[in-house]
Amino acid sequence: MSRSRRHSFELTLRRASCLAPALVFVIISLAACPAHSQSNPANSQANSARLTFHSGQSMYIVAFCVNVYYLNEAPIDGKREYINYDLAAERKVRKRIEEWNYFKVAEKPSEADFVFLVHLDDSSIEGLAVPIEAYRQHLKENFDLDALREAAFGRYLIGPLKLPTVTRLSDRLVKQFREKLTKTSP
Repeated sequence: MSRSRRHSFELTLRRASCLAPALVFVIISLAACPAHSQSNPANSQANSARLTFHSGQSMYIVAFCVNVYYLNEAPIDGKREYINYDLAAERKVRKRIEEWNYFKVAEKPSEADFVFLVHLDDSSIEGLAVPIEAYRQHLKENFDLDALREAAFGRYLIGPLKLPTVTRLSDRLVKQFREKLTKTSP
């Protein structure tokens, strides 16, 4: 092995040995926590117990992205967020859902069994199947994405993609939704 390769290998080994204690600390800390994983499965079990997906149910689709802008160039106290609804993404997801013929797409939330929220990022997409009441409370009245995720019957995440077109993202999102649903169905 040449001297420069050996030196590079030794540097990599030293870096890895420095990171190992930090990784062990993180793992031990997570294991010792009063497990969020123990409280969250109860919530998700309760959510899945309240709604079991089946053919013929109706869903209301909403696609959105969160935009952040700053007032007066002050990023800490001048930060503002607003929700921008994305009708193109909604239309593409709707098209794929309708081609699937498993769910009906409702025109109004009052006609739906649940809401399928589609959250777009620059190169990723997230789908949340949430109850109507959680949609009203945590998106319409007071935007709280964490509360929406807690209330979700299912979460589907795609990306990041190198070429993140809305069509590619929405196709993969519905495909993942379909695959996960068929795995859990008897």
